[in-house]
Amino acid sequence: MNHWLRRGLALLILTALTGSGFAMAEAPKLKTIWTRCVDENATGYATFQSNNQKVVSNRRGYFMAYIRSRNEAYTAQQWRLIWSQDGGRNWTVLHEATNATNPAVLETDSRDNVYLMRPDWGDAQWSNNMSYLYRFLAERDYRDPIITEVPGSVHGKYALEIDERRGQLYFFSANEWFFVIGLDGKVRHQARLMQPGEHAWLQYTYLDLDTDGTLYAAWTTQKKDVYLYWDIHCMKSVDGGRTWLRLDGTPLTPPFAADDSGPTDLISRPEEFEVHSWLWSLLAKAGKLHFTYQIQGRPEATQRYVRYDLRTARPDLDIAPRFGGEALPMCRLDGFFASDDRDPGSPLYCIGNSSSTSNRVTAIISYDNGATWHDYAQSRHTFGSLYAIGGCPEVTPDGHVIGSCTDQWSNPPRVYFFKFRSARSEG
Repeated sequence: MNHWLRRGLALLILTALTGSGFAMAEAPKLKTIWTRCVDENATGYATFQSNNQKVVSNRRGYFMAYIRSRNEAYTAQQWRLIWSQDGGRNWTVLHEATNATNPAVLETDSRDNVYLMRPDWGDAQWSNNMSYLYRFLAERDYRDPIITEVPGSVHGKYALEIDERRGQLYFFSANEWFFVIGLDGKVRHQARLMQPGEHAWLQYTYLDLDTDGTLYAAWTTQKKDVYLYWDIHCMKSVDGGRTWLRLDGTPLTPPFAADDSGPTDLISRPEEFEVHSWLWSLLAKAGKLHFTYQIQGRPEATQRYVRYDLRTARPDLDIAPRFGGEALPMCRLDGFFASDDRDPGSPLYCIGNSSSTSNRVTAIISYDNGATWHDYAQSRHTFGSLYAIGGCPEVTPDGHVIGSCTDQWSNPPRVYFFKFRSARSEG
């Protein structure tokens, strides 16, 4: 059959199908993830890492924290808090300083105040052992922050979560200590939650507060004296961080071992101990708890998505080795979940990188709380090397998902803000 005959036959079949009422399926059109470079001259670790929140939104605009530079000894990092009042197009520097620190973590409240927390290990690493809470008040137009010391809290990896109903903040540091801090800046409670386990010690920490007031804490461990992320765990608190429980409600008595030799729920699998397993993100939504992480196995890395049912405290979905939408898989070592806590039926998003070669910020969407996933959005901008894709787990009041990342392979590295419109906001 020649070319023109084949083409004519195909046209006749298409006409017959459409004329008979059959609709030809079309690939869904991807939404655009809008990106904006906010700093063209930064360090490659500017937005380190996806385990905590460095971008927030309130009625006054968007706020973002990152570091611009660092010295070899990690004792002099220039860090910034920046503010956009026009949807992320233009940014002004609210505060900047040079300290022995990592990128600050952020929260905001219904009165539009911004809470910033950062560690400081002083001239000799870890000797100061002090973190600082900065309260940027809306009534002061975010000038002259009120600064509170939080002793005994220093580590390079940490997470912050606001609980406005109880009037407090939670700070979980990889130095094994957990802090409850009032919105007035006063430390209300502190406790050593963990100790090194038989195989590994605490590393990346994660926090998420459910709409019923339950606080979830998760973490990734590192094998002792070896660069190997060993396993992933989770627990919960129903009394504002005073006491802790397994997901099934079994009480925990701290300090307990952080790794698989301890009593907390193991999210990763035992067969993954000997390869890197590094949690991206944690999110509680509508009776489910969502996790995703990369398994750096051989011959290639794979992605696992695990959903826990909070009623049974057991996993009810485990998707691997491919987790993603129709054409866009999730991969690499960083990303985050986002949704609208105000609406239990709202979509759930997972934002990350779709491959080791595309280097575009990518979002997939679930309309059924993680049961199925679909391609949703991707950045038009292609990055040299996408690093530390993180963001706000709550859809903004103006209907966007917002985040930040670093392009490590640009010369010098560049810092980016990104956003995309949520499905609900599009009507």
